[in-house]
Parts: sequence; C-alpha cells; structure tokens
Amino acid sequence: MKKVVSFVAAASNSGKTTLIEKVVVILKARGLNVAVVKHTSNDFEIDRRGKDSWRYQQAGADAVILVSPGRMACLKKLVHEPKSEELEQLTLGSDIVLCEGFKKTAENKIEVFRMGVSGNRPLCADDPAFVALISDKPFPVSIPCFDINDAEGVATFLIDRFINE
Repeated sequence: MKKVVSFVAAASNSGKTTLIEKVVVILKARGLNVAVVKHTSNDFEIDRRGKDSWRYQQAGADAVILVSPGRMACLKKLVHEPKSEELEQLTLGSDIVLCEGFKKTAENKIEVFRMGVSGNRPLCADDPAFVALISDKPFPVSIPCFDINDAEGVATFLIDRFINE
C-alpha cells in the first residue's frame, strides 16, 4: 500500500495546515521520518530574483538543486503534476508522506471538514478514495471519523493504516 496520504478540503481555511502540523509533531515523537508536500493551484517562486539559483532557472535549467550542510531544495520544471509514486520517489527515506491538497488526483484522501467553511456535506460521501473524515461535526459515513482536535487519533490511524500494514 502506498504511504502517501493527502489531507483535502472543499474550501480553504478548514484547518488542514494546523492539523498536519500537529500530526507531524506526533509522528516525529514516535520516531518516524515524515515528509510533507504542499500542493498549490497557483504557480510560486521560492527563489529571489538575481540569486544564482534564480539565474540558472532563467537560463533554462530544467532542475536546480540548492544544497547546504543541513538542507536541500530542488526546483524542477514539471510537465504534469506528480503522481503518488513520483512523490514517494522524491521523498525516499520517509516512512510516510503527508500531502496538503491534490484533491482531484490523490488516491488516499483524508477530508478535513469544518462547519461554516466546507459546505453542508463532506466530499467523502461521494468519493471512495477517502480513507477518513476529520470534522467538527459527526457525519454518518462508512470510513473512520475523527474530531478535528484529535491529532493523536489521526496519527495513530495513519500509523496503523499506512505504516504497520
């Protein structure tokens, strides 16, 4: 089974980032190597104009890798959004890969649903790719459900479902 799990929501400000932060702390405390991938529908730049890596990109390099003694970043042009298998390859050595986003393409989705933000009905009610629901309101669904403040329960679920299986 794939160890890539995507936290998704119907709308922004549902609490995905806050929940993932808490889950990462718990998973790290349990000794796991955790990677996080943040998906955005907008283009972005992490490099500054005029810096060497920016200049290499402007010159046409397909990939630029920044390396320091304690950190590495890879800037790579993409033809398509990476699939789960490709994300696993990019995060080799990780016990689990937590993604924020990939609502349309992810295989293992966990929905974060917040009343007043996410609509009236969870997305997971109509999509079998969801493996859990995290919400501030209970819903009658056939997948495991967690309270939005139960990061410990979510972390245990992830370990049981994606690490220990």
